[in-house]
Amino acid sequence: MRLFIALSLPEPAIAEIETIQSRLPAGRSVPPENLHLTLAFLGDQDDSILEPLHEALMTIRAAPITLTLSGVADFGGKAGKAIGLAADGGPELLDLQSRIRSRLHGAGVDLERRRFRPHVTLSRLSGKADPAPVLSALIGAKAGPMTCTSFGIFQSVLHDQGAYYEELAGYALV
Repeated sequence: MRLFIALSLPEPAIAEIETIQSRLPAGRSVPPENLHLTLAFLGDQDDSILEPLHEALMTIRAAPITLTLSGVADFGGKAGKAIGLAADGGPELLDLQSRIRSRLHGAGVDLERRRFRPHVTLSRLSGKADPAPVLSALIGAKAGPMTCTSFGIFQSVLHDQGAYYEELAGYALV
């Protein structure tokens, strides 16, 4: 199963993000139910990792995270691009992400070593699409501040139209 750990976004923020998405001139918008901020991508994992993963993440105690989304974030290359807004959650977001990575390591999950670039993906473009109009449409776009009160383990199920994300376990930030 393909897994990731993500910060869930509050409903009012999702509505705000949908308004921004409606202004994008191209690409396939991320459905509202799939909007999130990835804290750690685990990739393909065996089902047997779920129990130790859940036990490790249950030990995290952290306050809600206040996010503001602004500034263009783009990832990918010739095969396609993910376009979104960069996220600023201050040191609290960076601390939560670091603590999650530490717990994952303790649970035996090997993660890729890559710099954490917090963002919320809004749209995906094919490799042939020109990203310039979409990137231009996001200049000056802003969402938030928003208060995120939970994170979770999500399974990504791929299908013809993209992916469907199912939350397998959730953890409150209080």
